[in-house]
Amino acid sequence: MKRQESRIVVGYDGSDHSVAALEWAAAEAERRDRPLVVLHVLDYLGFIPSPMGPFGWPHVEDEQVARIANVGAERARKIADRVDVSPVTRVARVSDTLIEFSENAELLVVGTRGHGDLAGAVLGSIAFAVSAHAHCPVVVVRGQTALPGPDRPVVVGVDGSPISDEALRYGAAVAAAMAAPLIVVSAYRTLTSEAWAEGYIYLEAEGGSNFDTIARQSATEVAAASARIARETHPGLSITEQVVEGLPASVLAKATDQAGLLVVGSRGHGGFAGLMLGSVGHALIHSALCPVAIIHGTKGTTQTPKAAQGGQAKPSAVS
Repeated sequence: MKRQESRIVVGYDGSDHSVAALEWAAAEAERRDRPLVVLHVLDYLGFIPSPMGPFGWPHVEDEQVARIANVGAERARKIADRVDVSPVTRVARVSDTLIEFSENAELLVVGTRGHGDLAGAVLGSIAFAVSAHAHCPVVVVRGQTALPGPDRPVVVGVDGSPISDEALRYGAAVAAAMAAPLIVVSAYRTLTSEAWAEGYIYLEAEGGSNFDTIARQSATEVAAASARIARETHPGLSITEQVVEGLPASVLAKATDQAGLLVVGSRGHGGFAGLMLGSVGHALIHSALCPVAIIHGTKGTTQTPKAAQGGQAKPSAVS
């Protein structure tokens, strides 16, 4: 029996967004050969009286509560027929429960938003809290949900921080396992005219160095250093470096067109002002064009994902 830490957990409430998350998680569980937990959480706050009116506890049978998780599990088994799929139901706070389950998971998967058939079974906005506080990597499924592959690169946002390096290693491992290209993206900001005026004395002291030039050089060095790390750990991996001026969230969102996965750190910053990446992950949950992996630390990032049998991943059922 595999340890609990090797399992993948997906939050499911029956909504379209959670169905996309379920199918992505099932395909990933099949690829990694990991058990899958289909977790349905009935949020009790939806039943608490409020200024909008008393709701009270509805008449909900155990079978009703478990039905959504069971339906999700059956759907997952059609995609991941070689792994153990377990439906689990809890009556609790959704975000707290997902974070709790992440303590003993290799990966946590959620949708961007959603709602179930039962009052209070809200999942959607939970993605924000979970991506910030989970104890393992989190994938928020949105946009084009096919898994990475030769025609669907893995994109990693880097800023030179330690958590950025963890995100890079995770993204490189996924790309290598899936025979997907790796795109390393480093964003930088140019200075406003007001900032130029304030920095004039500093520029004179530095011999007239251009702040924008320094920013681009710093971003270029970050991208190059990240690419070197990826090449050292995964020789032969196809790697492209992109250094782009602009807001990190906007730059990374544009880079996800046709991508299979975007990977970022949960927080972090480089050595040069303007290379901030951290909270960008939250913005990308709502703007990326593919699933977004949020990396929190070393847990779950050091294992090289197992390639699917035959060298090809079983494609996600989501189009």
